Amino acid sequence: MKDNLHKLLRKHVEVLVAGGITYKGQFIEASEDTLFLKADTGWITVPMERVKSVRAQNPEDDESGEWRDRDVDPSFFRFK
Repeated sequence: MKDNLHKLLRKHVEVLVAGGITYKGQFIEASEDTLFLKADTGWITVPMERVKSVRAQNPEDDESGEWRDRDVDPSFFRFK
């Protein structure tokens, strides 16, 4: 599964977890034990043994509008 996840790195995904829970966020990293997502509400860590599927999120399904890949706005680093 980890090889298939490499294609989704830094993309917005939906993660279906055992128990019927779906998490949405930007896929940041996966270790052998944990999957890491960055969501609007903060960081989400999901144990790999509970992950049922991971798929790319459709842009039409994104209610939050434009996502940012950075924690700090680039204008912060511009000197005046």
